[in-house]
Amino acid sequence: MTESTHFSTVEKCVLLGSAIPSTDSCELGTQLVNGDYEAALQSATARAVFGTDLTQDTSISGLEVPSPFDPQFSASDIGPLVTTLIKQLISEQGHSLWSQITFIGAACLQAFVETNWTGPELRLDPAALLPKPLAERWVEAYISIAPLEVPEGADKHEIGRREQLGRVYLGAKQSRERKALDQTLIKLMEVDGEEAYELTPRPLYLYLARLLLVDIPAEYGQERDKVIPSAQWWAARTLLIQQSILDYPAQSLLDQIIRHFDEARKYLPESPATEIPKSTADELGQLVPDDAMAGMDQPLDSEMQIELPDTEQPQESADEGTPVPESDADDDKWKSVADRELWARFLLELGVVYSQHSMPIDSKRYITLAQAASGLHWKMSGAKGKRTRFQQFDVTQLVLLAQSTRSVDGAHKKLPEAMDLNDDVLLENIKFSDAMDEAKMQGDLNVLDKCILLAFCLNVQNENPAHGLTSEQMMPFVTRVLQNPTNWSVYTMGLLLRSRLESNQTRTVQRATLQMQQLVDQITHPLPNTEEAGAAERLHYLFALSMPNQWTLERELATMFMELGVIRSALDIFERLQMWDDVIYCYALLGQSEVAEQIVHREMKEHPDSPKLWCVLGDFEKNPEHWHHAWEISGQRYARAMRSLGAYHFERSEYAECVECYEKAVYLNPMSERSWYMLGCAAMKQGNWPTAAKAFLHVVSIDENNGESWNNLASVYLQMGDEYRIRALRVLGMATKFLNESWQVWSNLLHVSLSMGMLPLAIQALGKIIDLRVAQMGAECVDLDALRRIISLQTRGAVFQGLSDAEAESKRKRLNMLTERLLVKQIEARITSSAPVWRAMADYWFWRRDFSHCLDCYIKAYRCLSQLPQVAYAPPVFKDAVAAALDLVSMYENLGSKTQVVRVATTEPGDQQISSPAAEGSADAEPSEPKMAAVEQPICADWKHKSKMLLRGLIGKCKESFEGTPEYARLTEALSELRQA
Repeated sequence: MTESTHFSTVEKCVLLGSAIPSTDSCELGTQLVNGDYEAALQSATARAVFGTDLTQDTSISGLEVPSPFDPQFSASDIGPLVTTLIKQLISEQGHSLWSQITFIGAACLQAFVETNWTGPELRLDPAALLPKPLAERWVEAYISIAPLEVPEGADKHEIGRREQLGRVYLGAKQSRERKALDQTLIKLMEVDGEEAYELTPRPLYLYLARLLLVDIPAEYGQERDKVIPSAQWWAARTLLIQQSILDYPAQSLLDQIIRHFDEARKYLPESPATEIPKSTADELGQLVPDDAMAGMDQPLDSEMQIELPDTEQPQESADEGTPVPESDADDDKWKSVADRELWARFLLELGVVYSQHSMPIDSKRYITLAQAASGLHWKMSGAKGKRTRFQQFDVTQLVLLAQSTRSVDGAHKKLPEAMDLNDDVLLENIKFSDAMDEAKMQGDLNVLDKCILLAFCLNVQNENPAHGLTSEQMMPFVTRVLQNPTNWSVYTMGLLLRSRLESNQTRTVQRATLQMQQLVDQITHPLPNTEEAGAAERLHYLFALSMPNQWTLERELATMFMELGVIRSALDIFERLQMWDDVIYCYALLGQSEVAEQIVHREMKEHPDSPKLWCVLGDFEKNPEHWHHAWEISGQRYARAMRSLGAYHFERSEYAECVECYEKAVYLNPMSERSWYMLGCAAMKQGNWPTAAKAFLHVVSIDENNGESWNNLASVYLQMGDEYRIRALRVLGMATKFLNESWQVWSNLLHVSLSMGMLPLAIQALGKIIDLRVAQMGAECVDLDALRRIISLQTRGAVFQGLSDAEAESKRKRLNMLTERLLVKQIEARITSSAPVWRAMADYWFWRRDFSHCLDCYIKAYRCLSQLPQVAYAPPVFKDAVAAALDLVSMYENLGSKTQVVRVATTEPGDQQISSPAAEGSADAEPSEPKMAAVEQPICADWKHKSKMLLRGLIGKCKESFEGTPEYARLTEALSELRQA
């Protein structure tokens, strides 16, 4: 290949898995596209790269490790050996060899993925790629050249034993030499203190892929990219697979993955799609630096309000795909269909990366861009239909309408088996009443568009909590994808998501479990001599899907067994997979914790230097010495030990020690959201505000939807002094976005906004608190001090100081509108039994000179107290009633004689008119509404009479219990004064 600034045709075809044109023949590329990885790894170039044909007489210049023919050669020497061989080949043949090296690395990666993700089993032992002495020394002992026969009468869905079939399986016993090789390579896969899964089959494939695609090319700078720029894309895929076998995602790997994608983007063909950005340089998923909130110190607008969801307006959500511009949907605007497919695949894989790292906002952005590049149209809708067999009436069912603008692939026959529901109530599929609707929902889609819909489906799960509504939102995506199946991996992923969603429902849990069992079997226990989808079919769209690896899939099956109460079956799987945390949990459910402890001690005798086992034992015994020991034997590199120890100290309120442990854990792996959160909480308890702020900033940078962290961050800023109040207010605004139903968050926002004189925000917050709590708390949901503060800031003019007359008038009108809505629609309409609330509102209406409304509030405040039974015998209630009565009498006296302008209907003759001239003289003609006229009327013309009546009523009610008390004397004195007036 020659130097290029764009992907060549061969590179595009290999990336997309499409046939290579005859004009661009490339043997290695064709083998990759066809899924013939064994042939690619046994090619002449591959044998030279790995030294397969080396002899003792072969000279290897510059080799700094023992010769592969030396018994001292160890697993850690494989990397230096391959590096030396590649350098020697490049010096002899030039940099053009990088294209073949890249395709060989891609073949290693695909072979590893085929072994651990999709099947079918690859017969080539990776050790056979190495020089003959190493291949003989590290050969796989349990590989059979031909599969054994299945026992007679075996059911293809039962859990079989891989020893019977003679195939690679998780937990199979290996020779001592091969086991040492695998353990060494798995140890080399460790990143940021996170271990790789210790039973990962054939890690040598992944190790070689990383050498050829990531580590060795790093020494050559841009030389490789000039020859084969798509190597950056393959490097990102390699690191993503490495990330997938770790116990917990590593931040440094994520950074490298994004960096490689960004480098690959530079070589993509030019895109006419207006929605697709040209660079990710400013969009990398980096953690928030210490000064990331500096922009939040900018002055705030005093009229600021939080934008709340409006249920009456359409929202940008997962209910509808982003509209695709017509220019983007037109294939003629693209130089080739492959260019369009390449952009869509690139953006979708990047979105899947963010989705797998639980970053839904970034994920949704790139999945939406992939939709724009692909030209997919979709939206959620409703259609009338029946879901159950005995349903009498059609009801609206949530469905997804989708249409591809690109060509649809042909059907494929080699697909996983979909299990039937076979329920006596639920229908297999929704039966729609309109045949047109059903036809619209069943049109086939392009396979990549199905991948995009599955990515949107998973993003719904990442953006929402686990509850029934989320499942209802996700199921239409899955149902649409499962219609017209055309690809093995996409159909498998759809069935997997359906099983996950149905596992929580009583009538579908059986089908979900059987389907999950079938998905596990087709990868781990397939029947020999049966027609299976080939590797090319299975891996075609794998990187565009969030498909779990083999052991994760089996763990999901075991978890389903546990939920069904089949603990023993789940235990068998967990023990075989050596997932000791789950094993302990199962034995605890069975009431056999001592057996779990014996198993852990048995494993520790075999692996005394395993930090994971020491942590498992520490979690079981709650002994901090075990976690300390795990930390030390790992060379202070095992982050889980510090996380467990930090949680131990937090439970015992030992916050200083807790902070120290979690700081060590996040230093090793900054991507651990839970560790940052616990560090922030411990630092808050300790009063270490800067550390707490830094910790919560990291949490929200990893997961922006974490409302609790936003709320805690605001609390920390409030403790850091007045100069951080602006930050606190902005952060609380983010907290209300994600914890919109938490009245505590709105209460924090209320008090902070009041302290800063942000009245519109305070009014909004108080209204939201009332909406959330009035049904349970009644009048107690009103923060009376805050309400009085809101009213007093307006009545005393404090919020208008320093403003021009025009500005003050504009602000006054806006505040009047907001306050009236709060008082009338949110308080008066719902709360009628709180005298202090009515009294506080009366002050506002008096300031507004709405004396009628003010007097009405005083009347209702008095009634709230006078109608209580306790007023006749409880001194505190009686005193409050007396004070309210005297205040009301005083307001009657001050306001009763005042006049106000009201609109009344006129009663003068001739004022009523016929509704239309044509109706004149008709016997059935009706008069129109009467005319209205503005008339001055007293506020309360009979105020004296009403004052006397309320005083007499209260005196008569309380005379027996309180006659002779000062309060009773005040009542009688007030009544006497009214009589004399």
